[in-house]
Amino acid sequence: MDEDNPFQRPNDRSEDPPEDEQDIFLDDLTSLFDEEEDDSGLPGWDETESVESEAEETWDSITDAAPRWRDDAEGQSSSDLPDPEIASYAAESVSVFEDPEPTEAVKFPSVDRVDEVLSLDVSASPAASDMGETRESSMSAPSSLMGEARPSAPNGNTMTAIVVGLLLGGIFLGAVALGEKVTLALLVLVLLIAAAEWFTTLRHAGYQPPTLVGFVAVVAMPLAAFWRGADGIVLVLVFALFGAGLWYLGGVGRDRPLANLGVTLFGIAYIGVTGAFGGLLLDLPDGAELVLTAVILTAAHDVGAFAVGRAAGRTPLSRVSPNKTVEGLIGGTILTIAAALVFISILEIGPFGDAPGSRSDGVILGIVVAVVAPLADLMESAIKRDLGIKDMGSLLPGHGGMLDRIDALLFVLPATYFTALMLEVI
Repeated sequence: MDEDNPFQRPNDRSEDPPEDEQDIFLDDLTSLFDEEEDDSGLPGWDETESVESEAEETWDSITDAAPRWRDDAEGQSSSDLPDPEIASYAAESVSVFEDPEPTEAVKFPSVDRVDEVLSLDVSASPAASDMGETRESSMSAPSSLMGEARPSAPNGNTMTAIVVGLLLGGIFLGAVALGEKVTLALLVLVLLIAAAEWFTTLRHAGYQPPTLVGFVAVVAMPLAAFWRGADGIVLVLVFALFGAGLWYLGGVGRDRPLANLGVTLFGIAYIGVTGAFGGLLLDLPDGAELVLTAVILTAAHDVGAFAVGRAAGRTPLSRVSPNKTVEGLIGGTILTIAAALVFISILEIGPFGDAPGSRSDGVILGIVVAVVAPLADLMESAIKRDLGIKDMGSLLPGHGGMLDRIDALLFVLPATYFTALMLEVI
């Protein structure tokens, strides 16, 4: 038996055995591992002591590198200061706790004009510039018949416009033949359709006008003018102003009251007030013929401007409507004065040519209409360009909407009324 081998059991059973061989075996095994650990020379592992020492070292490194208050930094001795790199970092960190230096105020981009903020024009953005190009291309065809510069257009569209124009003229002539009240009813219907196109276009453009107030005012304008004269127009206009204000004070309308009230009252004046002069003319003797005179001269201007501008139009009249030309304007002016000579001075339609020596009154009225009609066309073109549309509607094929068709007539009616007053015809 090898005395150095603890695992070797004695073969001689004669010796005195231990009381418990299993306990002796376990003691020998334990002593074996203890001797191996002692021989390795490695220190013993104390988990609690290791964790505490590591935490103390981590906290000391953090506190040494952390920024200090000014007073603490000044009170430190040279022996307590950390190495130069940590000291420079601490010096920079101290400034964080000091009062910061006043910085310059942030300058936001200012807007010189308030209407640039409230307007719908967003041409400043790149997407808006593309939209502007789309607008200009979509409005390449004018809504009225004045001085078109399109080199070629489908003959079907031209024939459709002619047929629709002749149909409208026949309806109007039938109403005039039936008397002033029937003509007034037709005028009210036309103005109502134009007002519907106006307020529908505004809603598509993002406005929220009090449409009901606008409809009532536009319809009431010519009726009040026919029964109460000019005082009726003023009365309806004042009530429209109050009604539109109550629309927002009562909470029916809430968004942008100034802008929405502005476009509403402008529409009432643009369609209702100007159209109400038709009611004033119809209330006069030969009133239906006066309205017929205004319609004939307006149609003559549109036809002359369309025909000459289409055939020889080269010079743009205004950037508001590039398709209107100077040649078209000249053609419309010539045909308007010629129509005034024929229908007023020679055929004596209406009261302008009734008095002896008053044949020049027709020429004067023709010149007035030749000036007013193109201005009315350009005004509506500017409005449509601002709204980004080509036509106010699509009710009349080849003409656009009803408002597109009567835009010049809306200004010719008051021009005819005041010219008749100036010439003492009425």
